[in-house]
Formats: sequence, structure tokens, C-alpha cells
Amino acid sequence: MQTIQALTAHIAGYYGLTDTDDIIRRWQEPHRFYHTAEHLKSLCQEFSNHDNEEERWILYCAALFHDIVYIPGAQDNEEQSVEIVKQYIPDSHPHFDTVCDIIIDTKHHTPRTSLSAKFCDADMAIVTRSSLTELLEWDKKIFLEFQKYDYDTYRERRLDFLEKAKKRYPTNAINLTALQEIVRNNTPKIGVYAGSFNPFHNGHLNILHKAEKIFDKVIIAQGINPEKLSQDNDNIHNVKAVAMRQCERFTGLLTDFVLSKSQHANITIIRGLRNGDDLAYEANQLRFMEYLKPDIQIMFLLCDMEYEHISSSSLRNLEKIQKGLSLPYIPF
Repeated sequence: MQTIQALTAHIAGYYGLTDTDDIIRRWQEPHRFYHTAEHLKSLCQEFSNHDNEEERWILYCAALFHDIVYIPGAQDNEEQSVEIVKQYIPDSHPHFDTVCDIIIDTKHHTPRTSLSAKFCDADMAIVTRSSLTELLEWDKKIFLEFQKYDYDTYRERRLDFLEKAKKRYPTNAINLTALQEIVRNNTPKIGVYAGSFNPFHNGHLNILHKAEKIFDKVIIAQGINPEKLSQDNDNIHNVKAVAMRQCERFTGLLTDFVLSKSQHANITIIRGLRNGDDLAYEANQLRFMEYLKPDIQIMFLLCDMEYEHISSSSLRNLEKIQKGLSLPYIPF
């Protein structure tokens, strides 16, 4: 069972499940960094030594579906995951109720049965049994999963979670306290990718991907330019390609926006370039920003050659000529 495909087929074979492509797709969603197929495989590996064969298959099935719906910050992931179970397993199946109950128990990790307790214990092993090194790796992945939230908000809630965790799981309190102090004193490097993004196109996405290889996180900041009156009709939040990332619209000075994000983070403005003309324009804008905020940090990133001809204005012109002509350049 080395792949998600093989693992899913193994469990599906026992339960007679068919058309499991959607299960595999969900476990491979791009916004998952910790709640991935690796997490699923680690659970199943632990359950493989369970003595009772029927209970072992219940644990396998609960593992397959317990995070099948995972939207960071959502309050109903477990309930929605149970709805997916209903699509695959009839409620007349003898394991149906037990599997659903285990999944619901993972909402607060408060088990109601011994079998659910075994599942919850395995699901929370990263918190209860892990070394500081393992906790740090886990923390990085959770940070990425919750990157759509403002860092100040994320930091406050993360510290609160760790405070509650070390009280609830005192056996690992030393490592959890150490992680808590690291989070409290951490100053992540966050890029602010600013632009009018009217519309957000493949060239913008190319710059975003480059920036995300450099920074711990990138905020997409859509400035409202009074010269671009149609911009209110183009909201960056509607672009599927940037879902699960922090996207904000702002008015006023970019330097003020950066300052608002700088309390617990090291902020750098990211500007995308297509050619020398863009560089000349951006260099001029930089001088104004340096006057307003002398310690401003800015990074210029050059797009790949295949995108250097794309501009938002050219795409808007294409749309004026014929509706839909710009669609090949928009990352849906």
C-alpha cells in the first residue's frame, strides 16, 4: 500500500466500493499539506496491527473518510465527510454507524467508544507523541494549510490551540511548550504580491508561483486603482487558481497596507516584471515608496518568457473585441 490509489483500492475492495476516483482526488487537493495521503497511510499502518479483523476494517474505513472533506477553518468538515460516507456505503451496512460515529468524534477528539478512542489516539499522535523536530515539521504544514488567514489571526489561534493541547496532553507538554515559544517568537517572511489584477491572468500566476518558492507565505493584495473604473467588477476572490490563499483588496497607499501586516512578520513587496519597460516604471514607483517608508523591502520577479506578452489591459481589449477571447489566459 505505497500509493493513495493502492490504499484506496485495498479498502474499497473490502467494502465493495466502486468509482473511487473522487476519493483519491480529494486526498490530493493542492491545499493539503498535512492532511494528505501520507497522514492517511500513517493511520492505516498503525491500525494494521489491530488484532480484531472486523474492527481493523472499520478503522481503515474511518481513516479513508475522516478527512475526505477538509477545508481549513471550516466548522463542519466532519459532518460533510459523513455525507461522503453516505454516498459510498449504505446505511444498512453493519459498519456504517460505527464509521460515522468515529468521524464525528474526531471533531473534538472526544471518543465515545474504545474503538473511537483508538482512532482518536492515532489521529492525534502528532500532538501527543511527537518529538520537537516532528512537531516543527507538522507546524510548518499546518501554517501552509491556513495561509488564507491573516497571520496575526492565525498566530493568536495557533498559540491558543497549543496552550490547550499541552494541558490536555501533559505527556508531551515539554515539546508543545517549546513549539509554542517558537511560534510566539517566529517572524515569518511574507511577500505581498500587489497589483490591480484586472483581470488576474497566467502571467500573474507565474509570478505568484515563483514568489511562493521564496517566501513562507504570499498575500495577494489587489489595489483599487481609481483610474481603472471597471475593476470593481473583477474580484480576485473569484479566481479559483488562488483559492486557499490570502487575497485582500485595499484602497489607499500600498505602504500603509504593508505596515498593517508587519506586526509579527517580515514583509516584502513583490512586483512582477515582463520586460525593461516594466522595470523602468517600477523603479520610479519604488522611489515614491522609499520616500513614504524608507525601510520598505521590494523584490522584482521576472515572468517566464511565455508570459511576457500578456497584460491585463491587452486582455480587457480582447474582451471588448469579442467576449471570451481572453479566457485562454485566465487561470480558472
